[in-house]
Amino acid sequence: MKLSILLCLFVVISVFSQRSYDEVIKTDGKIQDLVQNEITGVIVFKGEGKISGINPETKKIIWTLTKEDYGNASTMELLDDADLDKMFKEKKALKSVPNSPYVEVNINSKFLIVNTDTGKIVYNSSKEPFWVIQSDFLPETNEYLLTLKEKGNMNIALIDLVSGNIKWKTSVDKAKSIFSFSLKDVGNVNKAQVNGATIYYLLYGKLYSFNRDSGKLNWKSEEDYTKFFPTQNDNNVVVINSTGTFSTKDYLNVLSTETGKSIWKESIKTKSIVYLEDWGTKLLIAHFSGFNFFDLKTGEKIWKKDARGDGLKKVIPIDKDFLYVAENEMMLINKDGEKLWKNFIEIADDKADPIFYLGKVREKVMYLTGTYGNMVDYKSGKKLWKRNIKFDKDRPVLPTYDESTNSYLVYNDEKLYKFNPSIDDKPEPFAKVDIKREKELNSIEMFPWGVSLSGPVEVMGVGLDGSVKYHLTYSQPGETGRQLLKGVATAGSIALSAASAVTGIQGSEWTMTTRDEDGNVTSSVVKQKDKAKLNQSGAAAEGAAAMAMVAAKFGSRFNAMKQNRDFSYIFAKAETGEKMLVKVRKSDGVEVDKLVFKNNHPIYEIDPATQNIFYVLDDSIEIFNKK
Repeated sequence: MKLSILLCLFVVISVFSQRSYDEVIKTDGKIQDLVQNEITGVIVFKGEGKISGINPETKKIIWTLTKEDYGNASTMELLDDADLDKMFKEKKALKSVPNSPYVEVNINSKFLIVNTDTGKIVYNSSKEPFWVIQSDFLPETNEYLLTLKEKGNMNIALIDLVSGNIKWKTSVDKAKSIFSFSLKDVGNVNKAQVNGATIYYLLYGKLYSFNRDSGKLNWKSEEDYTKFFPTQNDNNVVVINSTGTFSTKDYLNVLSTETGKSIWKESIKTKSIVYLEDWGTKLLIAHFSGFNFFDLKTGEKIWKKDARGDGLKKVIPIDKDFLYVAENEMMLINKDGEKLWKNFIEIADDKADPIFYLGKVREKVMYLTGTYGNMVDYKSGKKLWKRNIKFDKDRPVLPTYDESTNSYLVYNDEKLYKFNPSIDDKPEPFAKVDIKREKELNSIEMFPWGVSLSGPVEVMGVGLDGSVKYHLTYSQPGETGRQLLKGVATAGSIALSAASAVTGIQGSEWTMTTRDEDGNVTSSVVKQKDKAKLNQSGAAAEGAAAMAMVAAKFGSRFNAMKQNRDFSYIFAKAETGEKMLVKVRKSDGVEVDKLVFKNNHPIYEIDPATQNIFYVLDDSIEIFNKK
């Protein structure tokens, strides 16, 4: 029976042959870069001396900018500056700005901000006597903070995107200091944040406080920091300094917002800060050596004893309780630091084992680590199963959750497990599969009939009865060093499912959660990397008419672009040697489309809203309509 199913599938997928583009946009020079704005959907490309925008629905060029619009090269670009020359070579020509309709353009050493909806240049640095080194969009106010090099100084400027004018410019340091950091580290080092009438800017290790209206520098920090978090009382800033390549330490302290000086006698020094909460008059700080409340004003411990003395590595707030992992064990405590379970629960063989999922599922706590899987009763802390599922820690562990049936499917070591809180003991695998490139698997999707597993060059569907519904594998041209672009990451096989239990754990970075004195969450600023959130910028930009308009106009398109669980897009090599992009439907394994690509490093965008594909080939943009 399985053989006949596979034979039928072979016939189905073989019907589709490779095809060329449906439409093409020709330009008068080689296309250097192409991006899609996540809000408006406009495809922006840069050619020789031109920047253009394409409407994703009509597939027509709706605006074009030339030198007449953004200006000719100035004499500044002829100056001999090795550092700046290196910097501009490393920068991409185009960058779509998350949570906005804007795209940044670096052209002839100029810095432009373009509204992709209208093609209007909302800021142009060509007539300015400075170089733009760093740029930070402030969605709260629809403004931009720019870091500049000007006459040997490093300046900060605030740009109003409505008028395109510089609201203020303030000198902060000598320019030579800005090149002590690698450009690749800038995103991790520099951060701007609006907090009421103040702009805080962590720039190359130093924290600056500016008056947002006038640009007056309130203060510059005496020490170097890597993270900062304004507190809810507006009187303090929590700062962290992560130091050392070989000897990693975190130092946490609290500064006065008036002076920028520490209000604590000494910093908390630990191997790593794990989790932070602001409770108004006290801070909950979980770090490698302990888990405790500290008085915000004095830094003194409020609890007499740490919840755990060593090896703390993860904290998950659940209502007013805290589930945390220390070394290879977990415990549940309340806001007073009291243990709610009688014993710690071992969740892994080794303290270095990764945690793939840990969280509350209704009245149960489920954990999936590099070695074990099990469920625990939330109130009693007792394991539901007498035996753990034993995972191979050297192989991927991929879970997915089906809310309608309150069931999990988990993949590990070519086996699939299904379980839910109602079963008495660990489940045996319901399927054993032969994955060719297992370590590259990165997506698991649940369907009514079973589960789909996928990676960059492989897609498999497995029924709940254990039968293999389909299995497609491909070879990839120019695999070594090939750049996977944002379009693929958004809509293709390398994106984790939005419904996957693992999504919220992997790829996230914490900041600081705010609670009232009773422990009720008032706001959380935990953010997910690489997943823009329009609702955050929309709410923050309540007073910014431009951003509010964008949110209303393009909200539905943005929602369509968040995730695509239905298809895998695989860059592959046919038996004839031709290159192609294969579109595979995960629900049944059918190769819906095969598109002819002609180079090993393709630049392309997949528009998730229309499923049209825009592919760059020399001086053309080839458009493949949805099939």
